[in-house]
Amino acid sequence: MKRLIFLILILPLSISAQYAVASFFVINEGMEKEYEKLEMAWSIFRQNQIDKGQKMNWAVWKITPRKDDRANAADYVVFNQFKTKEEMDKYLKGNSNFSYSSAASIMRKGMKGMSKNSILRLITPSKNKIKKEVRTYQIQILDATPFTGGDLKIGEKINMGAMVQKSDDYEQMESNIYKPYVLEQVKNGLHRGWAFVKIIGKSENAFNDITHFTFNIPVEGAKWPPFFVENEFITKKLTDMMFNSRSTPYGGAELTLMMQKQSN
Repeated sequence: MKRLIFLILILPLSISAQYAVASFFVINEGMEKEYEKLEMAWSIFRQNQIDKGQKMNWAVWKITPRKDDRANAADYVVFNQFKTKEEMDKYLKGNSNFSYSSAASIMRKGMKGMSKNSILRLITPSKNKIKKEVRTYQIQILDATPFTGGDLKIGEKINMGAMVQKSDDYEQMESNIYKPYVLEQVKNGLHRGWAFVKIIGKSENAFNDITHFTFNIPVEGAKWPPFFVENEFITKKLTDMMFNSRSTPYGGAELTLMMQKQSN
């Protein structure tokens, strides 16, 4: 059996960071390069926040497009992670009176050759016209397996699922039926890790029915055993209970890590 290792700084699945703000960005057509340039600027500011102890981690993930995507499907998701809810609440409160001018001054130190006015034009939403829509979710981690294989690196992928709770015991279903099953796959080297989070707040334009997210780091080509337990009848009953406790109307999403900043 492989030794399991808890990773402190794995994004967006950090065990030590109990809370996060997930921001899903819909980008205006043809603005992908401009968006990634924008996030490069923000990475300087986010590292400054991390260095000051205001948050733990920050990461930008690109969402792989699908043929069956709905209108205004997100192109990117950004995670800002926090150790406590108080840290997250302070971050959200600060966004209401945020100073782009102050942020540009911090960014300028790491952006040689760009004037403060140029940076301001880049980062101010009313001036850059990069983002078409932003949907945000405040999330709290509920459960997770250990994670193996080392820290995620730029270019690596994870799978994210959007869940809609249908029964009062849905969270218990994930923790007591699915987690033990996926944990065995982690132990056997067939999976790198799984995490389960609850949405505890959201923006007005966010999808109201989504209640939870799951994150999975697969092992390419791995074949899982077909049963939760060594009994086909019991496995079917457990599977039915799982499916009856939640739905997945939005399907899953493949995320590719583009940028990250993290505490030391």
